[in-house]
Amino acid sequence: MTDALALPTEDGRRTDGLVLVQDPAEGLSVTVRRGLAGAPVPEWRVLATRAGQPPFTGPDWLRAVHTHLGVGEPLLVSVRRDGRLLAFGAFALLGGPRPLLTFLGSGASDYAAVLADPDAGIPTGRLLAAVVDGAVREAPGAVLDLEQVPAEGELPGLLTEWAYRRGYAVRTLPQATVHALELPETVAEHDAALGRHARHEERRQWRRLAELGDLVVVDDLLDGLSELRDRDPDAAADRLDELVAELAEVDDAHPRAAYRRRPWRGASGRTLTEVLRTTPAGVVQLSGLRLDGELVAYAFCLAGPKALHGYVQSYRARYAATGPGSLLLLRIRRRALLSGYRELDLLRGDEAYKRRLEPTTRHTVRLLLAPATRELLPGLVDRISLLRRTYRDELRRNERLGRGFDAVSGAAERLRGDLARRRAALPSPKLPTLSLPRPSLPSPSFPDPRETLRKVWRRRG
Repeated sequence: MTDALALPTEDGRRTDGLVLVQDPAEGLSVTVRRGLAGAPVPEWRVLATRAGQPPFTGPDWLRAVHTHLGVGEPLLVSVRRDGRLLAFGAFALLGGPRPLLTFLGSGASDYAAVLADPDAGIPTGRLLAAVVDGAVREAPGAVLDLEQVPAEGELPGLLTEWAYRRGYAVRTLPQATVHALELPETVAEHDAALGRHARHEERRQWRRLAELGDLVVVDDLLDGLSELRDRDPDAAADRLDELVAELAEVDDAHPRAAYRRRPWRGASGRTLTEVLRTTPAGVVQLSGLRLDGELVAYAFCLAGPKALHGYVQSYRARYAATGPGSLLLLRIRRRALLSGYRELDLLRGDEAYKRRLEPTTRHTVRLLLAPATRELLPGLVDRISLLRRTYRDELRRNERLGRGFDAVSGAAERLRGDLARRRAALPSPKLPTLSLPRPSLPSPSFPDPRETLRKVWRRRG
């Protein structure tokens, strides 16, 4: 059995952005497609679910992210046997003096992976090798900068093994902290674990919130949108725009709005709007609380095959005393366990409120792979190309920072302050004292004011 792909089929020509090579070792065909047009979307969705991967690795999320936030040229690698999709890799190729391969959606996705069917009857490592071989064959000599790979999963080890066999150097960098809540089997167990005081406080907050107006708990803010889209696409688009505007208003009214990122504004807002529009029903779970018709809190979650992933949550500051965010999170937890989930994934970020929930803590890593014949970071160009993929994670790591102007300005201010402190810490240079002759000038002579007054009085007398 060989670990390398064979040469291309007879003519090896590209047709409609495709390159097809054969892997005789397992009877696999490897197709490399440049661009998102013609992507095998339904098969891609099914494979992500079969592989147990979260929606961040699926076509709806990644196509939206790349369209509005991504850089580089999409590179889609499909591995098939007898026409069945067994493995899939979605990459972005950045050109320049040294090509760079990243996962599609890098910087905006909490997780990334190469998808492989666990029931294919072929070792996962072999399928992964076919995918990565196809990608590097399309970009010879490229550095692979693979972000947000779960450290506790099998992918880091499989990629390291691939690198060893292909003569690549590997560097593994810690990237993000991920918190997740383990959920019990029943609501009774969940509530018992909360404790009597927490349950009493929850009931009190619900009463206080209901006293402020007509309270409605909406478990699905997208209810009926799919059916409306089938009947009247324009009306569905208008309703979705209205909903997104409401979500943005809640963010603007958050107690820490000046320090939080605004996910429903700008390119990020266009990305999430497209996710709401294209993702199959049930994958996006958007719930909220309304008082007298006004949306006062919301929670945006993504349902994966193994966990419910809490992406973003917000509430209006004037209702903070009633704890609408906490109330909504408790409701989401109960609904998740009733749906059969045993984990609520709070995603990357080490915010204080996550730590207070006593979660399970995991991590993601960043893998840098480069041909051993050349240095991993040979020069300034590579360093810049790698660093520009990192800034989003560094900003998101601190809840006070966002992607906007305030975040960049704050970072620049801290950098200037740090430089000033460093300059102050340097010893002051001692310059020689110059001894110059001081000119001798006559002292000015001023008349006595009393004598002047006497002269004036004499003239008047």
